[in-house]
Amino acid sequence: MRDIKDLTLLTSGLVVTSTSSEVSTTARIRGIGTVGDNIGLESSVGVVIDGVYRPRNGVGFGDLGELDRIEVLKGPQGTVFGKNTSAGVINVVTKRPNFDAEAEAALTGTNYNGYEVAASVNGPLVDDKLAGRFYAGYRVRDGLYDVSTGDGYRETQDDADRDVIVARGQLLFTPSESTSALFIADYATRNENCCGAVQINDGPTAPLMDAVAADSGVSRPADPFARVAYADQSDGQ
Repeated sequence: MRDIKDLTLLTSGLVVTSTSSEVSTTARIRGIGTVGDNIGLESSVGVVIDGVYRPRNGVGFGDLGELDRIEVLKGPQGTVFGKNTSAGVINVVTKRPNFDAEAEAALTGTNYNGYEVAASVNGPLVDDKLAGRFYAGYRVRDGLYDVSTGDGYRETQDDADRDVIVARGQLLFTPSESTSALFIADYATRNENCCGAVQINDGPTAPLMDAVAADSGVSRPADPFARVAYADQSDGQ
Protein backbone atom coordinates (compact mmCIF):
# COMPACT_ATOMS: atom_id res chain seq x y z
CA MET A 1 0.00 0.00 0.00
CA ARG A 2 1.19 3.48 -0.92
CA ASP A 3 -1.91 5.64 -0.48
CA ILE A 4 -5.46 5.56 0.87
CA LYS A 5 -6.93 4.44 -2.46
CA ASP A 6 -4.97 1.21 -2.16
CA LEU A 7 -6.74 0.61 1.14
CA THR A 8 -10.01 -0.16 -0.67
CA LEU A 9 -8.51 -3.51 -1.73
CA LEU A 10 -8.17 -4.54 1.92
CA THR A 11 -11.16 -2.96 3.63
CA SER A 12 -14.78 -3.95 3.10
CA GLY A 13 -17.26 -1.08 2.94
CA LEU A 14 -14.66 1.54 1.96
CA VAL A 15 -14.93 3.21 -1.46
CA VAL A 16 -12.61 6.00 -2.66
CA THR A 17 -13.34 7.73 -5.97
CA SER A 18 -12.03 10.72 -7.93
CA THR A 19 -14.11 12.63 -10.45
CA SER A 20 -12.94 15.89 -12.02
CA SER A 21 -9.45 15.65 -10.45
CA GLU A 22 -7.51 13.94 -7.67
CA VAL A 23 -8.23 16.98 -5.50
CA SER A 24 -11.93 16.15 -5.73
CA THR A 25 -11.54 12.75 -4.11
CA THR A 26 -14.36 11.32 -2.02
CA ALA A 27 -14.16 8.56 0.57
CA ARG A 28 -17.30 6.65 1.51
CA ILE A 29 -17.77 4.15 4.32
CA ARG A 30 -20.75 1.80 4.10
CA GLY A 31 -22.01 3.91 1.21
CA ILE A 32 -22.06 7.14 3.22
CA GLY A 33 -19.91 10.10 2.21
CA THR A 34 -20.03 13.71 1.11
CA VAL A 35 -21.24 14.04 -2.49
CA GLY A 36 -19.99 16.81 -4.75
CA ASP A 37 -16.85 18.10 -6.47
CA ASN A 38 -16.64 21.32 -4.46
CA ILE A 39 -13.22 21.21 -2.79
CA GLY A 40 -14.59 23.50 -0.08
CA LEU A 41 -16.78 20.72 1.31
CA GLU A 42 -15.47 18.86 4.35
CA SER A 43 -15.95 15.14 3.96
CA SER A 44 -18.12 13.18 6.36
CA VAL A 45 -15.33 10.58 6.27
CA GLY A 46 -12.47 12.25 8.09
CA VAL A 47 -8.82 11.67 7.22
CA VAL A 48 -6.38 11.91 10.13
CA ILE A 49 -2.63 11.48 9.62
CA ASP A 50 -0.46 11.24 12.73
CA GLY A 51 -3.17 12.83 14.83
CA VAL A 52 -3.66 15.82 12.50
CA TYR A 53 -7.10 16.17 10.93
CA ARG A 54 -7.03 16.85 7.18
CA PRO A 55 -10.20 18.82 6.39
CA ARG A 56 -9.92 18.21 2.63
CA ASN A 57 -9.72 14.61 1.41
CA GLY A 58 -7.39 15.54 -1.44
CA VAL A 59 -4.71 16.62 1.04
CA GLY A 60 -4.49 13.10 2.45
CA PHE A 61 -4.33 11.12 -0.80
CA GLY A 62 -0.61 11.24 -1.42
CA ASP A 63 2.23 8.83 -0.80
CA LEU A 64 1.95 7.93 2.89
CA GLY A 65 5.52 6.68 3.27
CA GLU A 66 6.45 4.22 6.00
CA LEU A 67 3.35 3.04 7.85
CA ASP A 68 2.78 1.60 11.27
CA ARG A 69 -0.95 1.01 10.75
CA ILE A 70 -4.13 2.41 9.19
CA GLU A 71 -7.41 2.23 11.07
CA VAL A 72 -10.73 2.45 9.21
CA LEU A 73 -13.22 3.40 11.91
CA LYS A 74 -16.79 2.91 10.74
CA GLY A 75 -19.68 4.96 12.06
CA PRO A 76 -19.78 8.42 13.70
CA GLN A 77 -16.50 9.36 15.41
CA GLY A 78 -17.39 12.83 16.68
CA THR A 79 -16.43 12.19 20.31
CA VAL A 80 -12.74 11.71 19.56
CA PHE A 81 -12.17 13.04 16.03
CA GLY A 82 -14.59 15.97 15.69
CA LYS A 83 -18.07 16.87 14.57
CA ASN A 84 -17.52 16.40 10.82
CA THR A 85 -16.69 12.68 11.01
CA SER A 86 -20.30 11.49 10.86
CA ALA A 87 -19.58 8.53 8.54
CA GLY A 88 -16.24 7.40 9.94
CA VAL A 89 -12.52 8.08 10.04
CA ILE A 90 -9.46 6.88 8.17
CA ASN A 91 -6.75 7.14 10.82
CA VAL A 92 -3.19 6.86 9.47
CA VAL A 93 -0.28 6.29 11.84
CA THR A 94 3.17 6.43 10.28
CA LYS A 95 6.21 4.55 11.53
CA ARG A 96 7.78 6.18 14.56
CA PRO A 97 11.49 6.78 15.22
CA ASN A 98 13.35 4.34 17.45
CA PHE A 99 16.85 3.89 18.80
CA ASP A 100 17.87 1.09 16.41
CA ALA A 101 20.02 2.28 13.51
CA GLU A 102 18.53 1.20 10.19
CA ALA A 103 18.23 2.36 6.60
CA GLU A 104 16.08 1.23 3.68
CA ALA A 105 15.80 2.04 -0.01
CA ALA A 106 13.53 0.85 -2.80
CA LEU A 107 13.52 1.37 -6.56
CA THR A 108 10.57 0.21 -8.66
CA GLY A 109 9.96 0.34 -12.40
CA THR A 110 6.52 0.31 -14.02
CA ASN A 111 4.98 0.51 -17.46
CA TYR A 112 4.32 3.88 -19.10
CA ASN A 113 7.93 4.88 -18.36
CA GLY A 114 7.23 5.02 -14.66
CA TYR A 115 9.54 4.56 -11.73
CA GLU A 116 9.39 4.98 -7.98
CA VAL A 117 12.27 5.63 -5.62
CA ALA A 118 12.06 5.83 -1.85
CA ALA A 119 14.57 5.88 0.99
CA SER A 120 14.46 6.14 4.76
CA VAL A 121 16.97 6.36 7.59
CA ASN A 122 16.36 5.92 11.30
CA GLY A 123 18.53 5.91 14.38
CA PRO A 124 19.60 7.56 17.62
CA LEU A 125 20.84 11.15 17.64
CA VAL A 126 21.45 11.24 21.40
CA ASP A 127 21.67 7.91 23.19
CA ASP A 128 18.36 7.02 24.86
CA LYS A 129 17.21 10.64 24.59
CA LEU A 130 16.66 11.64 20.97
CA ALA A 131 15.92 9.53 17.89
CA GLY A 132 15.12 10.58 14.35
CA ARG A 133 13.53 9.12 11.25
CA PHE A 134 13.53 10.64 7.78
CA TYR A 135 11.66 9.39 4.71
CA ALA A 136 11.61 10.72 1.14
CA GLY A 137 9.95 9.35 -1.97
CA TYR A 138 9.44 10.26 -5.61
CA ARG A 139 6.91 8.64 -7.95
CA VAL A 140 6.60 9.53 -11.64
CA ARG A 141 4.78 7.98 -14.62
CA ASP A 142 3.67 9.04 -18.08
CA GLY A 143 -0.04 9.48 -18.66
CA LEU A 144 -2.33 6.55 -19.36
CA TYR A 145 -4.12 8.63 -22.00
CA ASP A 146 -2.89 10.68 -24.94
CA VAL A 147 -4.63 14.04 -25.26
CA SER A 148 -5.54 15.85 -28.48
CA THR A 149 -5.38 19.53 -27.55
CA GLY A 150 -6.59 21.06 -30.82
CA ASP A 151 -6.05 24.83 -30.87
CA GLY A 152 -6.53 25.22 -27.13
CA TYR A 153 -4.22 26.45 -24.41
CA ARG A 154 -3.39 23.06 -22.95
CA GLU A 155 0.32 22.25 -23.05
CA THR A 156 0.44 18.70 -21.68
CA GLN A 157 -0.48 15.98 -24.15
CA ASP A 158 -1.10 13.15 -21.73
CA ASP A 159 -3.50 12.53 -18.86
CA ALA A 160 -3.71 10.34 -15.74
CA ASP A 161 0.01 10.78 -15.22
CA ARG A 162 1.84 10.71 -11.90
CA ASP A 163 4.35 13.08 -10.34
CA VAL A 164 4.53 12.94 -6.55
CA ILE A 165 7.25 14.10 -4.15
CA VAL A 166 6.95 13.46 -0.43
CA ALA A 167 9.23 13.91 2.58
CA ARG A 168 8.67 13.37 6.29
CA GLY A 169 11.00 14.01 9.21
CA GLN A 170 10.35 12.93 12.79
CA LEU A 171 12.13 13.48 16.09
CA LEU A 172 11.35 11.46 19.19
CA PHE A 173 12.46 13.04 22.47
CA THR A 174 12.41 10.87 25.60
CA PRO A 175 13.80 12.86 28.56
CA SER A 176 12.62 10.18 31.00
CA GLU A 177 10.99 6.77 31.04
CA SER A 178 7.57 8.30 31.66
CA THR A 179 7.80 11.26 29.25
CA SER A 180 8.12 11.43 25.48
CA ALA A 181 7.49 14.02 22.79
CA LEU A 182 7.19 13.47 19.06
CA PHE A 183 7.82 16.24 16.51
CA ILE A 184 6.78 15.70 12.87
CA ALA A 185 7.27 17.81 9.76
CA ASP A 186 6.06 16.63 6.36
CA TYR A 187 6.03 17.98 2.82
CA ALA A 188 4.18 16.80 -0.27
CA THR A 189 3.66 18.12 -3.76
CA ARG A 190 1.78 16.74 -6.77
CA ASN A 191 1.92 17.92 -10.36
CA GLU A 192 -0.50 15.68 -12.20
CA ASN A 193 -3.28 15.73 -14.76
CA CYS A 194 -6.53 13.91 -14.08
CA CYS A 195 -9.26 12.78 -14.93
CA GLY A 196 -9.80 12.88 -18.70
CA ALA A 197 -12.33 10.67 -20.44
CA VAL A 198 -12.22 8.85 -23.75
CA GLN A 199 -14.91 9.01 -26.42
CA ILE A 200 -17.10 5.91 -26.49
CA ASN A 201 -19.54 6.80 -29.31
CA ASP A 202 -20.33 9.35 -32.01
CA GLY A 203 -23.18 11.70 -31.18
CA PRO A 204 -25.62 13.19 -33.70
CA THR A 205 -23.64 16.44 -33.93
CA ALA A 206 -20.37 14.76 -34.92
CA PRO A 207 -20.86 15.27 -38.71
CA LEU A 208 -21.63 18.95 -38.15
CA MET A 209 -18.49 19.37 -36.04
CA ASP A 210 -16.43 17.73 -38.79
CA ALA A 211 -17.87 20.17 -41.31
CA VAL A 212 -16.97 23.34 -39.38
CA ALA A 213 -13.58 22.37 -37.90
CA ALA A 214 -10.54 20.58 -39.23
CA ASP A 215 -9.88 19.23 -35.73
CA SER A 216 -13.39 18.63 -34.44
CA GLY A 217 -12.26 17.15 -31.14
CA VAL A 218 -13.84 13.76 -31.77
CA SER A 219 -12.69 10.48 -33.23
CA ARG A 220 -14.46 9.10 -36.28
CA PRO A 221 -15.33 6.37 -35.55
CA ALA A 222 -15.11 6.35 -31.76
CA ASP A 223 -12.24 4.19 -30.51
CA PRO A 224 -12.12 4.18 -26.69
CA PHE A 225 -9.39 1.53 -26.62
CA ALA A 226 -7.01 3.89 -28.38
CA ARG A 227 -6.85 5.80 -25.05
CA VAL A 228 -7.12 9.19 -26.71
CA ALA A 229 -8.91 12.03 -24.91
CA TYR A 230 -9.84 15.44 -26.31
CA ALA A 231 -9.28 18.53 -24.16
CA ASP A 232 -8.11 22.02 -25.01
CA GLN A 233 -7.85 23.18 -21.39
CA SER A 234 -5.64 21.94 -18.58
CA ASP A 235 -7.00 19.69 -15.88
CA GLY A 236 -3.75 19.74 -13.89
CA GLN A 237 -3.57 20.11 -10.12
